[in-house]
Amino acid sequence: MTGNTLLATLRWRVSTRAPQSMQSTVLARTIHHSSTFHQRKKDDGLFSKDASPPKASSATVPSHSDGVKLRERQFSDLVQFVADRTGRKPVNTKGQVRQSTWLRLFQLARKPEHLELVSEMFPRWRDTGKSFRPVHAEMFARRCEELKCPLLALKVFGDHSKYGFGLNSLPAGRQLIHSLYGKYPLEKTMTAASLYGLYGLPAVGNDFVSCAMLYAACVRSRDPHAQVVAESLKRQLTKQTAQAEEVKEPKDRILRAQHNMKPTLWLAQAIRQIKTAHGEQGLPSTSFLGMWNTTTKPRKPRFWQIASQTPSSDGATANLAESLS
Repeated sequence: MTGNTLLATLRWRVSTRAPQSMQSTVLARTIHHSSTFHQRKKDDGLFSKDASPPKASSATVPSHSDGVKLRERQFSDLVQFVADRTGRKPVNTKGQVRQSTWLRLFQLARKPEHLELVSEMFPRWRDTGKSFRPVHAEMFARRCEELKCPLLALKVFGDHSKYGFGLNSLPAGRQLIHSLYGKYPLEKTMTAASLYGLYGLPAVGNDFVSCAMLYAACVRSRDPHAQVVAESLKRQLTKQTAQAEEVKEPKDRILRAQHNMKPTLWLAQAIRQIKTAHGEQGLPSTSFLGMWNTTTKPRKPRFWQIASQTPSSDGATANLAESLS
């Protein structure tokens, strides 16, 4: 496509689809014909070069309402694009959906209903002969927590035969437990923890972050079966505190907002909840937490280094307790 043809096409799209207040901004951004610009258009990353995906405007949205409408339209168009090109018998065989398209859908989703709609298309990806990667599990679990629908993530990860969407990433497992253990019944967190073994992840008791969060959930519960699991987790926590390396907890708000710092912050939060629960319920001392048990505030707050690693019935509880070690 020549520069003049491209410019004419974009002008037509602006005049027919974009809000009037956006036209000058869009046109200003499209008058750019450097080699870098053309290379970016060529290597889009979301779709194959033969596809004709819905165009996502890069213009600055002048108002919140216009931005919401634009995002809704982009989401709907992308859902339709994926639906037409996936499944056993795609409606449109021109072009293929790339792995990164799913990440874009997760990002565009604004409410739980959006993520539920996307999840219903997961089987179509498997029927196309494709499989999801760890990055998809991580982004989906994260967006489910951000949009306050972690039970959707639990349902999807818990029914692999239907969705073909596995919990094949430890960061995704941590995110799932974090999204559940503080706000939902204990059995939901137990179910999430049981998925670790199902998907071949490290045992919950062998991951400091997951272990601490699950233990916090158990000690806050008065269910006797939860206390059985808690005792097993307590032994694992004792080992973890002795083996982990210490690092400073970031105080800078920007650093704390970075997603790679979340596991360390989640661990610190879980330890505080454990100490509170022990105190409120008259449980034995938390001396097993080592330096975490200090009652005086250190000059430089420190937290353990988190290593980077890419069912509610009585029987399920017993099996989970056995699998922790």
